[in-house]
Amino acid sequence: MKRLAILPLLILAVLASASPAFCQEPQVSASVDPVRVEEGGEVTLTIQITGTNEAPDEPPDLTQLPGFVLAAGPVRSSTFQWINGRSSGSRSYIYTLLPQGKGARTIPPLAVKFAGRVYRTEALRVDVVPPGSLGGGGGGGGGGGGNPAPGASPFADPGVRRRLAAPPTSPAQMLVEASVDKSEVYPGEQITLSYKVDTQFDIAQMSIKDPPTYQGFWVEDLKTDDKYPARTVHRSEGTFIEYTVLKKALFPTNPGTFTLPPVTFHFAVRRRSGDPFDSFFFQPTESLFRSSQAATIRVRPLPEQGRPPEFNGAVGRFTLEVSADRKESRVNDAVGVKIRVEGKGNVDTLGTPLLPDTHDFKRYEPKVQEERSAKGETLVGSKTWDYVFIPLAPGEQEIPPVRFAYFDPATAQYQVLRSEPIRLRIAKGDLAEMQAQAGTNRTEIPVLGSDIRYIKLAGRRIEDEGSVPYSRPSFLALLALPLMVNGSLLVLARRRAARYGSEALLRRRRAARTVRKRLARVRAHLGDDEAREFYQAMASALTAYLADKAGVPAAGLTYDRIEEILAERGVEAEARQRFRTCLETCDFARFAPASSRKEEKERALAEASRIVLELEGKVKPA
Repeated sequence: MKRLAILPLLILAVLASASPAFCQEPQVSASVDPVRVEEGGEVTLTIQITGTNEAPDEPPDLTQLPGFVLAAGPVRSSTFQWINGRSSGSRSYIYTLLPQGKGARTIPPLAVKFAGRVYRTEALRVDVVPPGSLGGGGGGGGGGGGNPAPGASPFADPGVRRRLAAPPTSPAQMLVEASVDKSEVYPGEQITLSYKVDTQFDIAQMSIKDPPTYQGFWVEDLKTDDKYPARTVHRSEGTFIEYTVLKKALFPTNPGTFTLPPVTFHFAVRRRSGDPFDSFFFQPTESLFRSSQAATIRVRPLPEQGRPPEFNGAVGRFTLEVSADRKESRVNDAVGVKIRVEGKGNVDTLGTPLLPDTHDFKRYEPKVQEERSAKGETLVGSKTWDYVFIPLAPGEQEIPPVRFAYFDPATAQYQVLRSEPIRLRIAKGDLAEMQAQAGTNRTEIPVLGSDIRYIKLAGRRIEDEGSVPYSRPSFLALLALPLMVNGSLLVLARRRAARYGSEALLRRRRAARTVRKRLARVRAHLGDDEAREFYQAMASALTAYLADKAGVPAAGLTYDRIEEILAERGVEAEARQRFRTCLETCDFARFAPASSRKEEKERALAEASRIVLELEGKVKPA
């Protein structure tokens, strides 16, 4: 009984001794080091939680801290102690911050949540002073240790480094600057954005933390050499090596005011030492974070006054060149026309130049090619449109001038370029070749019937016969004549239908075997100088196959008529589109044979064989 009475007392004693630790309120505090930092330096913010062993609901959020850029963190650490039956613990969250600009910067109270309850730190102040104000102490950095990865560093430049062989008299520094060549531009005008590093350290490695996105801009990288360009610069803080580490071409897409966000760089650096043995045997590195400043760009709208109707958004300075591959041709024999726009600016935004209507030519959609490169710090390029024109009538023909308009930001004016007209001499085409071409628009000649028959005036006086017409034998013969003619026509129609039906059925059954033989003969024209014959034979084979399979005449099969026939016979849209694309490819390549290589012809022939095999079981009789 005594043991049972003592047991509750022991439990109460243990709970009483432990209760202060478990019932203690969490304590949250913050500190920053250093409290005075030179512009371009970094500070360490530590948030410490004591009085509890529990973790907060979530770590403090510093992503939207005004006046600072979060470079690294949080780095978490925790401690736990149990002394004489009493427990204690603490947790720390360590961040690396980069102050922006000069002057006093305030870190506002930061919120930490425990079980839905919010605890806040005190506000902290950081004074950012100009570089060199603290005796060169702007280069401190958190972390350390580790060696750079093997291999030549892109920052190695012995010719420049020899000038800084002696260590600086004050602690070494590092600065990162972002600069733009212009801060007020028009939409589509190039802005060159450069990031430069001024350093008194030996840089072993560099990386960008969270590469930014430039909202409202079309971005193109301006490539630098494998080794970053370097030069020696003299600043008020001392002598530095300046590296250009990043360069971009920005093209604003809309008017307005835009802010280019700061970019945070992470460097692995080696400090210079005056001890040659230290530099030879030991190469310790440390981590530094540096951030560029933000930049503001104002984009003015393009002027409405003087805007030509041909303008389609091109901004820069360009030239226009229009040429044809021949001066003489024949009806239905293609003429290649090339339109080339070249100059300074973003060629991705160039619209198609205004091409006037050409009633005496059939025009195909162009093939478009783009080329771009960096010429110094300026993005240049060209855009080419290759057209195929098919003459429809003989004689002296003309392709009207092509017009292209652009806005020149240097003069703030619109410019309109106009090419010379292309004059062509078109001869009559070969009738046999015209009949062999499938895919051209043709209509059969309609039968309009006999012309108006005029009343013939009688040459003598009209007499009244006075007899009854139906009593004459001639009247009875005329009455029986329609019956005899209709009977004869009915017999002929039945015989013709039977003969035509048997012929159509025979053509449909032999269609697959016939087209295979025709496609096999197409291979005889795989030579480089037989592109026209190759594509003409393949187009004729495909058109004849469809005519045999559907039981229709091959003459007059246009793209739309082919589409209609395939749809009526239950062929799905995808297969119809593939058949049409194959015919269009044949037409285009036949009219521009210089652009067809042997491997392209082999791929086209393989595609035609696959299409025939797919249509074989899908084209149903009408």
